[in-house]
Amino acid sequence: MSEPAAERNQNPKRYEDGFRILQGKQEYVTYPEDSSFRVWYADSPWKFEIHRHSAVEVVLTLEGTVEVTVEGTCYTVREREVIIIPPDMSHEISMGEGSRRLLFLYEPDGVYGLRDVKRAAKGLDRLFVLRDGADVLPEIRRLLLDIWQVYRTGEPMWNTWCYSCVLRIYALLGREYLRVQENDDRNGSSVDPEVIAGAMSYINSHYRDDLTLDEVANFAGFSRYYFSRCFRQQTGYTFREYLSQKRLQVATDLLIRSRKSMQEVAEESGFGSVATFNRVFREARDCTPTQYRAIHGIY
Repeated sequence: MSEPAAERNQNPKRYEDGFRILQGKQEYVTYPEDSSFRVWYADSPWKFEIHRHSAVEVVLTLEGTVEVTVEGTCYTVREREVIIIPPDMSHEISMGEGSRRLLFLYEPDGVYGLRDVKRAAKGLDRLFVLRDGADVLPEIRRLLLDIWQVYRTGEPMWNTWCYSCVLRIYALLGREYLRVQENDDRNGSSVDPEVIAGAMSYINSHYRDDLTLDEVANFAGFSRYYFSRCFRQQTGYTFREYLSQKRLQVATDLLIRSRKSMQEVAEESGFGSVATFNRVFREARDCTPTQYRAIHGIY
């Protein structure tokens, strides 16, 4: 469970090998001596509220799911999946019962200073959501587990070893995603990320409506098929998955922070009926809305 904001701002959050300091929404990460790399493992319910920091943050879900909200967009990172959050991007993370995750934090200077990374900054200094089935995911997952192993042993030059793995991760991302981007640009088939961001904002503002893919694609100015493909490429979600995640995010917050009835929660989060709400919620959270409120509600 998260700490009260006032206490968290006054007292660092301590862990076995260090602590994190949150002042307002800015987090200052401490690292082991002579390093700029830290890894945390967690296997119990846990939440860290909205914050930003100079470090790159990577989450690898080992079991269950981890909810990561980045710049107001919620991503459910399932078992074996990875999310990479660039520096200075606002985000919050939560994890419920029965889940395990590894969280990696590292300062990006040693990576972003390389000439080819600088040249590809627009394509690499961004959010990556690596879903099950992504070609690069198995190797990136293996590299992250190697980092965890070396970090735990504390062998000589462990910090350098960890960064060598990170460099390989960026090389994999660059070879995979920059090639796709170059092909799209060459064929004139790319959608400006700002257009996708605008579509996401539109969904975030109209999630209570009976939204359709056709409506959002029309708002963005593209055919439904083309828009659907580009939306998934840039967000990691289909339109339907993103809309469902947004509604679940709103419903979860209402369950925790209000005494509204299930009918009211279903209506205000955009679900057509309590029955649909119960079914979708249970599939996503492995419990009913009533059970979730009993465990996490603040009232």
